[in-house]
Amino acid sequence: MGNSSSALPYAIGDETQPSSRPGSGGWAIHDGNRKSDSLPVTVFKASKAALSKTPLDRHKSIGVTGSNGTQIIPALHHFKKSKTLVHPNILQTHATLDTDYPNGDSPDLSMMDPSDPTALQRTGTLLTGDLIIVTERCVPLSDYLDGLARSGANAERAVAWGLHNLINALGFLHNAAKLCHGAVCPHSVFVTPAGDFKLSNFSLLTAVGIEDGGGGPTRHFRHFDDLACTNEYRSPERRQRQYDAIATGPVHSMDSFSLGAFVEGLYGHPSAGTNGQVPQQLRKAVQRLQTANARMRPRVIPLLKCPVFDSPHIAARDFLDNIAVKQSEEKIQFMQSLPDLLGRGVLDRDVAVHRILPVLVGTVTSHVGREGAMTQDVNRREVMAAMPALFYVAETYLSGDESAEEFKSNMTPVVELLFQINDRGVRGALLGRVPLLATRLDDATLNSAVFEPMCSGFSDSSGPLRELTLKSTVVLVPKLLATNLEKLSRYLVRLQADPETSIRTNTVIFIGKIAPHLGENSRQKLILPAFARAMRDEFMPCRLAGLKAVRACREFYDPRSVAEKVLPAVCPHLMDGAADVRSEAFSVLGEFLGTLREESNRMATQERSNVAAGQGQPSAMGGMGAAGGSSDLFPSSTAPPPAPAAPAPAPAPAVAPTSSDSSGGYFSGFGSWAATKITASAQASSDSGPMAPAPAPAPAPAASSAPVHPVAKAPAPAPQFASLSLTDANIGGYGGSGKLDISGSGAGGISVDNDGGWSDDDGFGETDLVGAATSSSGVSTPNWAKDKEDNEDEDFFATFESSSKPRVTRGG
Repeated sequence: MGNSSSALPYAIGDETQPSSRPGSGGWAIHDGNRKSDSLPVTVFKASKAALSKTPLDRHKSIGVTGSNGTQIIPALHHFKKSKTLVHPNILQTHATLDTDYPNGDSPDLSMMDPSDPTALQRTGTLLTGDLIIVTERCVPLSDYLDGLARSGANAERAVAWGLHNLINALGFLHNAAKLCHGAVCPHSVFVTPAGDFKLSNFSLLTAVGIEDGGGGPTRHFRHFDDLACTNEYRSPERRQRQYDAIATGPVHSMDSFSLGAFVEGLYGHPSAGTNGQVPQQLRKAVQRLQTANARMRPRVIPLLKCPVFDSPHIAARDFLDNIAVKQSEEKIQFMQSLPDLLGRGVLDRDVAVHRILPVLVGTVTSHVGREGAMTQDVNRREVMAAMPALFYVAETYLSGDESAEEFKSNMTPVVELLFQINDRGVRGALLGRVPLLATRLDDATLNSAVFEPMCSGFSDSSGPLRELTLKSTVVLVPKLLATNLEKLSRYLVRLQADPETSIRTNTVIFIGKIAPHLGENSRQKLILPAFARAMRDEFMPCRLAGLKAVRACREFYDPRSVAEKVLPAVCPHLMDGAADVRSEAFSVLGEFLGTLREESNRMATQERSNVAAGQGQPSAMGGMGAAGGSSDLFPSSTAPPPAPAAPAPAPAPAVAPTSSDSSGGYFSGFGSWAATKITASAQASSDSGPMAPAPAPAPAPAASSAPVHPVAKAPAPAPQFASLSLTDANIGGYGGSGKLDISGSGAGGISVDNDGGWSDDDGFGETDLVGAATSSSGVSTPNWAKDKEDNEDEDFFATFESSSKPRVTRGG
């Protein structure tokens, strides 16, 4: 390419069509793009050295010397003319570059005699560099027709529209520019991605008549006419070189003939959709175009009245081509109709993406980009009319992964502009399209160009706009940065106090949906207080939404939070005035209770595992062993007092403490021991009269880890010590009269008042352990009653001393 090509603001890519293809004129075709915004372009590139050595197609067999028979002069002619012609149906030229003359100061060749083989060299023109023409993206007509059947488009409609384009281009040259193209043939036509046919190849462009100053076609045209254009597309007078007749004839006569031949060739292509036949409506017109009499050939523009060109498709596309000169009301009406035209298939995808979308984007940017333009009602209405069609095209045709780059390049700039407009109508239309933007725009753009301006909607005075902003933000949450999530949380807390009930309700639903995307700290600070606040709302749907959100977010609560925070907030709604709320509250309660029950069972299993592993904690009763062990009054290392001999028949058996007594702890051990003592004393009193020393107790068995099983007898009622009374304990011979009959006769025995308390004198008057003494009245007094200092149980009984002690008397 040479170093000078870097001066172009375009990057030149790979070659797609070689310069040696038929009808190329020595121009190779490359893909390219604009460096500033990656706009796709097509680059035509030709080496001047190669052009000056390559003969024109029709002169290959003739040995010519010099430049007058090679491709160089027609190529230079096209290079110059392509920069000066601008029309919607002429291939648009973005830039040109002659690398030998990067500043554009090449020699003027207009006065050169092309028939002189050395004329070009005498002008001093350098022939070492390249000629580069950058145009809009296009492909040769032959390639487009070959792919038309594969694309699935309506071929007949597409060909009719293309022919419509060429007629308009030739009409412009004939009527406005007063020029004759001179080379109308398939090699001069290129097709854009939108399906527009564009006229190019101006290697024979010439003026006709007195405007030339020479009375006819230029010397350049006369010299290269038979070299640069095939006979098939040349009129009879051209083939006969009757240039004087051409000079006095109409300017359109040569091109009219060429167009007739072109139409026949176009519809004769297998992909044209007409089985190789020219449509019936065009046949007579084509015949007239190819009449031998140059003056009888019709102008090309009236051909547009043919019924072939009378269709909604062509009408819509023609309006798009001329939208810049239409009135505002016409523009608004047309843009409002675009979604319907696209939906009905009147316009296809290629038109929507490559033709409609640029027009809509241009409409929006032209008004929004100008300061104060949106204050004018007509501009605002145009923008509002363009937005639905704009997003319809983006959503329908650019939502696939293969179109991601197209969406980004076309939509990102216009979306950024639209979000900057302080207009509720525009903002409302944008918020409805946020789900589409969330899937197609990158995260950085969503955070900066979408979310940041959206936040103003949370504080807007319009309730519907606040609510719409809230609903639209849901889809952005997974893509928001941590700082924006924190910012959003503050807006949500504020919205829970919104005067609009629907906004408060939707805020709760919103919080429930975004909870999985919040950080742990933000989630704990936001969701439970928000749900509790919603459940206290006076609006029933808000309370119901709060309960539903609590259940939906159950995975984010630990069991302790459920027990201490969630259930206290839910339980009051079991008696809510609304049936739906009550029903939901019961559902939530049941679900969370099941969760807590599972957690409790897990904790119990863990406790048993800890005990089995030797990790259990000591029992709450000091010295009683592990939980579930037998509780006793005495430590396991000390044997309890032995039970005295029982000569009397059927004495009350001493009940060995069991594991079920462990709940009594201290009192359970004492009760068993006291019952044994009282029974033995009563037996001794009734058999021997005056109290005698009790026989020595049998030694207690050694402590063992094996459990001791009591003798199988009728079980006595379990002692009850709630009142700490012997009556409740049902010990020994205690009867229902409230007195303890020790003698067994009920008359001469010892009675003990049932005072409901405990003292060291209760029920032990005549019987003691070893070493009892007899008082002066004949009553045997225990040693511990006579001398309390020697009694080892004094401290124990002092715990239960009562202010009134039982009276001990002799019977009779």
